[in-house]
Amino acid sequence: EELEMTKKLLIEGMKCKHCKQNLNDALTEDIKGVEVLEISIEEGYALVNINEDVHIDDIKDIVEDLGFKLIDVR
Repeated sequence: EELEMTKKLLIEGMKCKHCKQNLNDALTEDIKGVEVLEISIEEGYALVNINEDVHIDDIKDIVEDLGFKLIDVR
């Protein structure tokens, strides 16, 4: 069984519901092993479950490809 971790991605630049949907779709469709739990535009974060095979660099690339900035991962 794969180990899952919950991470809080602090993201700058999300402004609307479309941003939220685009991020959700990109994270879940482009990376195997990511489950989006919550995205808050107001507070600028995404809460995700990731399995141990997922690299933060891959998540960062997707976030930044959408025009957002990944500030921190907690």
